[in-house]
Amino acid sequence: MADDRTALESEVRHFHALFFRRPLPGSVVDRYVAANHLCFPALDPKTREMVQTIVARRLDAEAIELALRVRKGSRVLTRKIQILFYLVEVRSEYYAYFINQVPGWWRAVLRLFGAVVRTGWKCAKGLYLVWRYDFV
Repeated sequence: MADDRTALESEVRHFHALFFRRPLPGSVVDRYVAANHLCFPALDPKTREMVQTIVARRLDAEAIELALRVRKGSRVLTRKIQILFYLVEVRSEYYAYFINQVPGWWRAVLRLFGAVVRTGWKCAKGLYLVWRYDFV
């Protein structure tokens, strides 16, 4: 179980670093580990290997998760990222990541356009990574 805890701690640190530019609170790590033990008591070997490869090689989990959703692959990566987001979205220091505080119609349109372009790039990158590491 200790080895599993170490793997989950590495996993949450990697996922957190992909999305947020701030230190990861220790309480989030503990709750992430507990939530994973509750939600995923036993992962199939292929899924476990996929997550371990993503963490060990520091791959873009966001891109891979998007590609797996497009290809109707495993939903485990989506759920693991959702667990992380559920744990941090309620913390005040993450407020600005989830709520826009600066009004501006043109700024919103530009950011939306940028998000569409970024999503296309992430999807292409994710499809390549899924193919390259045989995640499906």
